[in-house]
Order: sequence, then C-alpha cells, then structure tokens
Amino acid sequence: MYYQPRIDISTGMTSSMEALVRWAHPTKGLISPADFIPLAEETDVILSLGEMVIDKVCAQLADWEKAGKEPVPVSINVSSRQFNETDIAKILSASLTRHKIDARLIEIELTESSMMGDSQEVARALTAIRRMGIKLLVDDFGTGYSSLAQLQRLDFDLLKVDQAFTARLEKTKEGSVFFLAIITMAHALGMRVVAEGVETEAQAEILKALQCDELQGFYISMPLAPSDMEPFPLRRSLPLTA
Repeated sequence: MYYQPRIDISTGMTSSMEALVRWAHPTKGLISPADFIPLAEETDVILSLGEMVIDKVCAQLADWEKAGKEPVPVSINVSSRQFNETDIAKILSASLTRHKIDARLIEIELTESSMMGDSQEVARALTAIRRMGIKLLVDDFGTGYSSLAQLQRLDFDLLKVDQAFTARLEKTKEGSVFFLAIITMAHALGMRVVAEGVETEAQAEILKALQCDELQGFYISMPLAPSDMEPFPLRRSLPLTA
C-alpha cells in the first residue's frame, strides 16, 4: 500500500491520504494498478483484493497509532463490483473492529459508475456506511454519468474532480469555467471539492482562486510507502504564494 496526501488549500495542511495499491512483482518490481486492476475486475479477484486493501489500511492506521502518531483519515477506493456484489459495510465494520480503528479515520471513494445500479440498493448501502461515521467521496467526477439529483439524494461529503479537468486549467479559459461550475455546484450541495492530478504551481494558484477546497497530485506529493513517510507528513505547508 502507498499513500498520497490531500492538502487543505486554505491551511496548507494534510487533510487526508488516499490509499493506493501496488503489486510488488518478484521480478518486475512495482506494477501500477492500471496494469492489473482491469484484469482483476474481470474476475472475482477484485473482491478479495478489495477486502485485503481495507484490512491493510486499517492495520496500517493501527500501527501508526501504536507508534504514537496522529493519523489523518485515509480514503480507500472501492470498485463497482466490490460495492455492488459484497456487503461493503459489513466488511468495513469487521476490519475496523478487528484493528480497533475509529470509523472517522476511513473514507470511501466510489466512482460514478459504481452508483449506476438499483438506486434504492445503492442508497441503502451508502446510508449504512455513513451511519458508521465514514465519509463518502465521489471519485473521478466528470468521467461518469452522475446527475445533480443523484448527487443530492445520495448525500456525499466530498467530490473529487477528475485530473482531466485539472489539466485543462492552464490551457483554455473554458477549463477554469468548467471547474468553477463544478465547485459552485458541489458547494451548493454541501460538498467539499478535491482537485485531482495537480502537477504545477500555476494549477494550484488557479484552484486557490476558484475556491477549491483540497488539492492532490504530484505537485503536492508523490504516493509514498509507509517506510518513506518519516517523519510522518501530517503537517506540511502548501507551497503556494500568499
């Protein structure tokens, strides 16, 4: 597991970290999820892999707490198959109990495609997760088919805007217009906005001016292995001009 920080743009402090899975191949080294997750999605492997990731994250949070560190929440990506074909709330509850982790230290990221099933079943599953104290994030927003009514009804906490929108910020005026529209909509629905794929200071400055809430991307930090996170990077200044 690797962890990539999200930064609160108003304070410059780490607000959360996203858990990112890597395959440590014995001869090829670290393999990106882009190279193995699609295959896992085609099989039942994604279900056991998803459960293992949840358990590893909870175990890591427990280790940090035992070491006297003060963890920020960690967000976990849940695949559409895992969300729709397993009792994700039960899996989360079991892992939290096993490792004695406060549910508020876990966030769940779901893509828009994960929520395309039966609306009542989706709502029930999300409600069960939220009742545990876990925050819900819409991941890669802008690449799927969410409607405004659906976002309002499902009551998400954060909206992560796909990196494709971030990449357009410096290229065209329309890039900022689209991003501002998303931020305005999300804030009206009571959701915070995270910009994914922030790679330059110019992008960060534009997002700050647009009143985006949080930033994530290589400009902030590369994904880090737990062994590389010493001292624990919970309070880091955001390199933005005033």
